[in-house]
Amino acid sequence: MAGVYFWIRVYDYVYERDQYEKGTKLDEFYLKDMTNREEVKAHIRNMYSSNSSKDLKFAKPKKGASGIYVIVMESTQFYHDYFYCQLDTFCFWCHKPVQGKASEFPREYIGDDHFYAPRDDVFNDHSKTAFFCTYECKRHFLNSKRNNEGEFQVKEEGENGNVYGYIYLIYNREKDSYYVGQTRFLPFFRWQEHVKGGQKGDIADLTFTVLTQVNRDHTKNDEKNQEYLNNIEAWWIQKYYMECSNVVNITKPKITIQDLKDRFTEMVEKQSLLF
Repeated sequence: MAGVYFWIRVYDYVYERDQYEKGTKLDEFYLKDMTNREEVKAHIRNMYSSNSSKDLKFAKPKKGASGIYVIVMESTQFYHDYFYCQLDTFCFWCHKPVQGKASEFPREYIGDDHFYAPRDDVFNDHSKTAFFCTYECKRHFLNSKRNNEGEFQVKEEGENGNVYGYIYLIYNREKDSYYVGQTRFLPFFRWQEHVKGGQKGDIADLTFTVLTQVNRDHTKNDEKNQEYLNNIEAWWIQKYYMECSNVVNITKPKITIQDLKDRFTEMVEKQSLLF
């Protein structure tokens, strides 16, 4: 049962004062990557001094008794990250810096489905969650989404679902820099977002090119199709890193599909040695 999350609350309980209530909460935190409750209990005992640890109970004192006790409950990644995750990103609408506790900022689902799947990483996967510096920015985004995104979705559905996504290139002539990205929408919608954001440079200095179209494999589910799209994006990013000196992608994703890794070694890495 590896990777289980636990929610821990520590209470000071005095029978005469608290009766049927939990008591006064002294601590609250989450633990992850624990295998079972006994491991959690041992971890908690090690956190506190010997006296507190010695008297620590893991059940509410019985009627008439008092003491410090701990409630341990299984939890999920969502609540762990809600409690701890920190942001260091930009507002999805106005692109001002957004830094601080992620759960305190307005957010909106921007993935390809109607809402999050049970195992989605809500606070860390910025391909599925957009964060905003204010609720005003979130409102502007939602208004824009209603006016524009639906139109592009309809156009993409006109392809009968045969296109899963695209890999595109933005070249900045002034800086002689390259940026490779992916999109599930029609490419000009993503281009519009980049132009509006302004982070890639002045529109007069930019060119936008679709490097490749990735067709949907109808024999595989969306998770596998997305994995392939991610790998193709990684392919092109690594290719430009090897062939161009000024690639501005912040991250350099790895190719994880073995067949593509082998092909990249044969087709790109070995070719680069010839020049």
